[in-house]
Amino acid sequence: MSWLAWSLTGSALWTGVIAALNFAPAFFLGPIFGVMADRVDLRRTAMLLNLGQAAVSFLLMGLSYADMMTLPWMVALAGSMGILGSAMTPIRLSLVPVIVPRAFMNRAVAYAAMNFNISRLVGPAVGGVVIATWGTGAAFMINAISYLPMVFVISVVTIHMERAPDAKSRRIWTSLVDGSNYALNHPMIRSVLALSCFVSLVATGMVELMPVFAEAVYDRGVTGLGMLASSAGIGAVTSTFILSRISSDAIAYQRVTILGAFAAAVGMTGLGFAPWYELAVPLVALTGGGLTLVGVGSQTALQLTVDNRLRGRVMSFWSATSFGGMALGGTLLGAISEAGDIQYTARGSGVLILCAACVGLWRLYRIGALARSGALR
Repeated sequence: MSWLAWSLTGSALWTGVIAALNFAPAFFLGPIFGVMADRVDLRRTAMLLNLGQAAVSFLLMGLSYADMMTLPWMVALAGSMGILGSAMTPIRLSLVPVIVPRAFMNRAVAYAAMNFNISRLVGPAVGGVVIATWGTGAAFMINAISYLPMVFVISVVTIHMERAPDAKSRRIWTSLVDGSNYALNHPMIRSVLALSCFVSLVATGMVELMPVFAEAVYDRGVTGLGMLASSAGIGAVTSTFILSRISSDAIAYQRVTILGAFAAAVGMTGLGFAPWYELAVPLVALTGGGLTLVGVGSQTALQLTVDNRLRGRVMSFWSATSFGGMALGGTLLGAISEAGDIQYTARGSGVLILCAACVGLWRLYRIGALARSGALR
């Protein structure tokens, strides 16, 4: 969709807006959907949401093949996909802990987080190749079909339901406040949410503007976009080797999150100075690997820390801060790049991520001190 927005408008601002519409609903509606995730039938809701996303993708496919895609259609469908995706996120994050036995939950949560975050980077690489070979209609068709196997899997998997005993007896607002108080008063959760939100704002939002780099900076078109996305995917896969050696400990995953922020800062700053496309490719790989560490590290640290009775609500805060930051960042960075040079924007993003990583490192030592003193429970 980002490539199609750039192709239709040639505007970095509109490319950022379309990317934002895919994620902005998570910021505004995510916490409400988190409350609902603690109340609804997870299996039935997951199946319906996947079918809804498939339907939107089939409509995008039809409009692309019929050459009827317009900017208003893109705005409407990107917003629709964003709402469905924001509703699905807390459901997806709540499913894994109730599918696997408790003895295997730590690893299952980590693998699910890796799977999701790697797919966000590998998927665009596949999409770039498909668009270059068969066009955007084929990409949307493959995307639509990919939801259907998940519907089947969800329909047959065994779910061990462990829900909060008062999940349906309390008002939505009261439940939301309970989850907010829990997240804000827990030093680990508060710190992880803040770092993942900021990195999403200034780094992942920039990654959504890769079509602008491929076309406007390096003049490589959709093929160049595919290569940049592939390099980000390679970085993400490489990060899995680091993640596979991490113990099932929340503090360890928080360290990984901070390491990823430092890597993303170096990659993004370097991309802002890179004069050649050949140099940009490995820098995007470094950025993609760092962002995967941030995404997986923050999500897994939260999953290993949160009370199961509040899981849907707290994980919806993660999706709201991560995807909301991505949405706002994509729009703001697109507007800034529209007015100036996108490489200058990348340099500023890299410096800001570096500052955030330093603050996160300081907070980690503070949390360690609290844990040793017994104040962190």
